Amino acid sequence: MSEDFPRELRPELLDDFYAECDELLTLVREGLEKLDTAAAQDAADWKTVESLFRSTHSLKGISAIVGLRPAEELAHAMEDVFRAFSKRDLAVTPPVVDHLLTAAQQLEKIVVAHRLSKEMPETRETLLALAQHLPAKASPSALPSASSIGSTVPDTPAADPVATAHEQGRLLHAVEFSPAAALDQRGINVNVIRQRLTALGEILRATPVVRGQGAIVFEFIVAFRDDPATTGTWPDDGVVIRPLTPPSTPATPGNSAKPFSTREVDLAETLSLTPSHIVRVDLERLDDLMRIMGEMVIHRSRLEDRIQQSGTQQTGLREINQALGRSLREMRTAITQVRMVPISQLFARIPLIVRELARGSEKQAGVLLEGNQTEADKYVVERLKEPLLHLVRNAFAHGIEPAAERVAADKPARATITLRAKSSGDSVVIQIRDDGRGIDASRIAARANSLGIEVPESLDDDALLTILCAPGFSTRDEVDLTSGRGVGMAVVVNTVRELGGSLSLETSPGHGTQFTLKLPLTLSIADAIMVMVGAETCAVPQSAIDEIVQVSAGDVRRIQKTELVPYRGGLLPLVRLRALFHAKPSDATTLTILVISSERGAAGLVVDRVRSQREIVIRPLADPLLRVPGISGATELGDGRPVLILDPNVITQGVVRPPAADRVLDHSPLDKFAP
Repeated sequence: MSEDFPRELRPELLDDFYAECDELLTLVREGLEKLDTAAAQDAADWKTVESLFRSTHSLKGISAIVGLRPAEELAHAMEDVFRAFSKRDLAVTPPVVDHLLTAAQQLEKIVVAHRLSKEMPETRETLLALAQHLPAKASPSALPSASSIGSTVPDTPAADPVATAHEQGRLLHAVEFSPAAALDQRGINVNVIRQRLTALGEILRATPVVRGQGAIVFEFIVAFRDDPATTGTWPDDGVVIRPLTPPSTPATPGNSAKPFSTREVDLAETLSLTPSHIVRVDLERLDDLMRIMGEMVIHRSRLEDRIQQSGTQQTGLREINQALGRSLREMRTAITQVRMVPISQLFARIPLIVRELARGSEKQAGVLLEGNQTEADKYVVERLKEPLLHLVRNAFAHGIEPAAERVAADKPARATITLRAKSSGDSVVIQIRDDGRGIDASRIAARANSLGIEVPESLDDDALLTILCAPGFSTRDEVDLTSGRGVGMAVVVNTVRELGGSLSLETSPGHGTQFTLKLPLTLSIADAIMVMVGAETCAVPQSAIDEIVQVSAGDVRRIQKTELVPYRGGLLPLVRLRALFHAKPSDATTLTILVISSERGAAGLVVDRVRSQREIVIRPLADPLLRVPGISGATELGDGRPVLILDPNVITQGVVRPPAADRVLDHSPLDKFAP
C-alpha cells in the first residue's frame, strides 16, 4: 500500500479497489468472449479491442496505487497485446485470445489472493506466453522491475532468490513490521525499517499484506550478515523476527509453477472477489429514489392539510397519517445514508497534489487531514472536488511562504495545510487552513482598485472575501501551475452557492488563513420551520436554528442602524424579515426570533409567527436570473403554491462579527438586499 495515503483511509480504499477490480474484470471477461467469437470467425472487432485496452489500463493503474505488483505486471502485459492488436501489429487469433483468457483468470486470482491474504499465484509462464506473441516492433514497455518481461524472452525463468539463498546456506529470517500511529509519531515507518534491514543484510523479498479489517503489515525475507537478535530493540519498534528454515524440497523452476492451461478456473476462489458488504449503485438510480421520496413527502403534506380541514373527529386517520410520517422519515434517512460517502474520497488526493506543487519550488508544505470519516452526499462530494483544489492551490501559492522566509519569521520551515471536516446538524463543515503569511488587506485593496473592482471603506474578512471572489480578480499578473487565472475563487463561491451552502473567511496577518465551507448533507429533503411574514409563508432550514425565543419589543436597542436585544449575557443583532421584504413594519409588542448560529456567531431573524415544522422537498433555483441572495430555493406544501426557502446564514451575515473584533457596525445588514 502506498505511503501517500493516511493510514485510516486504507480500508475504504481497498474496498473500493476490490469493487472496481470486479467491474473491470467483468468487462474484460465479456470483451474477451466477444473477441474469442470474432477470432473464430476470422473477423476483427476493433471496438472491443479498444474497450479491453482501456479496462486493462485502468486495472494496471489501480493495482499500482495499492502496491499490487503482480496484477500491475500482468495487466501491463495484456495491455501490450491489445495495443499490438489496435496497431495491426498482431492478428487476433484463437491462440492469442486463449492466453489472454488465462491471463484474465490469473489476474482475478491475484486480486482474490490479495484480499484473502493468501499466496500469490505464479504468473511467469503467462507473462512469457503473452510476450512471445508480440512481434519485435511491438515490444512491450519495460516495467521498472527486475522481473519485467521485455521484448527478448529469456530461455528459462529467473531463479528464486530465497531458494538460492537457502542453497548457499545464508542466514535467512522472516521480518514482519506492523505500522502504528504511535510508531509514526516517533518517526518509525516502513521506510525507516527498510533502511535498517538493508544496513544489516540483503532484502530478498518485500510484500505488503492485508490483514483483518484492512490492517496492513509489511513482510520481508532478509539474509542477515549477523544474528539480528543482537542488534536493536526490534519489538519496541513493531518488528517481529523469526528464523526462516529451508523447505524440505528445494524449489526449482520446473516445479515452482502449475502446468500452463488455457481454460483452468477456480470458482471457489474467484467468487470471493468483491467484498460481500459492497454494492455499487449508479448515482442516477439513487436520484430517482430521492425524487420519488420527495413526491411522497408532498403527497403526505396534502393529506395532512386535508385531515386538518376535515375536523378533529378523524382520530383513526390522524394516527395513520402520523405512522405514515414516521415511515417516510425512516425511509428518507435510509436513502440519504445510502448516498453518503466519507469525505476521505475528497481529501485522499490532496497530499499528492501538495507534494507536486512543492516539488522544484522554494516552499515546503505538508497536509494534515482531520475528520476523514465525516460523511456527505455523493453529489456534494463530487461537486466540491474542483473548489477544494482551488482553495488548496491558493493556500500554497499565496499563503505559504518560502522556507527561508518562514525560518526568518521564527516558523517551522515546513508549512502545514490543514483540511478538517465535521458534521454540524444537517450540515457538513469543511475548513481549509494554512499557517502562512495571512492576507494583506491593503495589498488586496490596491489590486482591486487597479482592476476596477469596488472596495468598501471597511475591509473586514467579509469584504476581503467578496473581493477575492469577484470574477477576474487575481493578485498574479502571470499564470503559473498554481494560480493567476482569475477564476479560482469565483468558481468556489459559485459552486458553494449552487449547493445551498456558505463560504466564510478568517485571516490573521503573519499567522495564516482559513476558509470555511458549510454545506447541506443532502440536497433533496430537509426538515424546516415554516414561518409567516405578513401574509407570506417562508421555510427556514431547521438545522440553522439554535432556538426560537420571544422578547418584548421594548427590549430592542439600536446602535446606529443595527437593532440588538439582550441574549444570554450578551447582545443578539436582529434582522427583520418584514424589512427584508419591504413590508409594512409590525406593531406587535412581542417579537418572535429565530436564533441563527454560524461559524462567526449568532444573530436573530425576526418573524411574525412560527407556523409549523415540516419536511420539505428542496427545489434549487437553477436560473441565474431568479437567484437572490438570502433565498436558497423553493418548495411546495401540497397545495401547489411555491414557498421560498430562506438562507438564514446569508441574510444575517452582515450583522455577525467575530467575537474578537471590537468594531462598531456602520452599515445596515439589509443594504445588500435593497432594490
